[in-house]
Amino acid sequence: MKSKFWRIYLVYVLVILALLAGLHFYVKGIMVDYENQEPVPYVAEALGKASETDGGIGQFLEAHAFNGPAGQLTAAKDRFYSIVKSMKDGDAAQIVCEEDPAHIGSMDPVVNVTANGKPFLRVTLHEAEKMTKLMIMNISKWDVTSVVLLDPDRDVSVPLQLGEDGLLSYTVSIPEGFTLLMDGEPVSDSVPYVESALPEFEYVAPFAEVPAGRQYDFTGLAAELKVSAYNNVGTEVMAVQTAPGVYDIPANFAETPEAETAMSAIADPLYIGELWSQFMTDDVAGSWHGFYTVVRECKLLEGSNLYDLADRWASSVDVTFVSNHVITAWDKESVSNFIQYNDNLLSCDVYFEKVMRVAGQQRIDVFDNRMYFVNITDPAIAEPGWYLADMLSLVGTH
Repeated sequence: MKSKFWRIYLVYVLVILALLAGLHFYVKGIMVDYENQEPVPYVAEALGKASETDGGIGQFLEAHAFNGPAGQLTAAKDRFYSIVKSMKDGDAAQIVCEEDPAHIGSMDPVVNVTANGKPFLRVTLHEAEKMTKLMIMNISKWDVTSVVLLDPDRDVSVPLQLGEDGLLSYTVSIPEGFTLLMDGEPVSDSVPYVESALPEFEYVAPFAEVPAGRQYDFTGLAAELKVSAYNNVGTEVMAVQTAPGVYDIPANFAETPEAETAMSAIADPLYIGELWSQFMTDDVAGSWHGFYTVVRECKLLEGSNLYDLADRWASSVDVTFVSNHVITAWDKESVSNFIQYNDNLLSCDVYFEKVMRVAGQQRIDVFDNRMYFVNITDPAIAEPGWYLADMLSLVGTH
């Protein structure tokens, strides 16, 4: 009887131990699933090792396809491998995943990934399913919504401009005559853009063809790109980021020797500038405070804003209150930055300081302007030839 008891007891013990072992492994499995299905471990496991020869990240990117335009995936993968190769210094890049604090607890968490301490990926997840185990353990099943490859040199204080799909949106403005570059590659002529007027040519546009502004809108970008452009002489210039996802290539056209040669054949900008300055202090001889002399010698174009300004000044009572002075010197004279926009539009920058004695005190008037000369070919506008259409103040821009 005693022997039978111990046999039964041993069976019970073994059954209980087996149940406990089974329960242990069941709970352990749930705990492992719980930990692995947290956003950060999930992304870390999905990425795998990071080296230029390992296919783990490339497969991860390809599996989720960025939801982006054709060609973005290949470019992004190539860029990833290039980044990792440049960082590794003989070893695989150190990949660190951190959940974005702004999305913790969300059904759409974001995991930020760095490679050797530099921005690398932004992975957006979506909770596709939630299961409850052991009545208290909620385990999420994730889908990857989007993956964005980040610029390792980006300013992390500047937020990304993201669309509803989690991918990047860019708005880029450049002047006509420049070639837009995205990560060093020229943008195709087939990419649409919207034209707008450039403010600096507001008073020139009625008399000559002027460069327009071009605005490009890009959406669904899977990689953060460097934005630049070739200017009018083919030199690369970088864009200025004015807001998240908004970039501007300033209309800083480059000067050329050909423009200087062309200018020398049509006008003497320094003489024009100094004559205009004298007109503004009532120092030009002739009727109507020298108005007709200035129109002729400064090549003013009737109907232009500059012509109307001279007309208003000559007829203003204020012109009679500026004669109590003596011009004693012209100092720091220079003509520079000769730009030819097209066959009928030239500009240059003129600077000088007019030193005067006013009521026993020395005064210096600074002239710092960009002059725009237009070639009129339409007799309905004026007698054909070159005219000064506008002057743009550069004071405070240097």
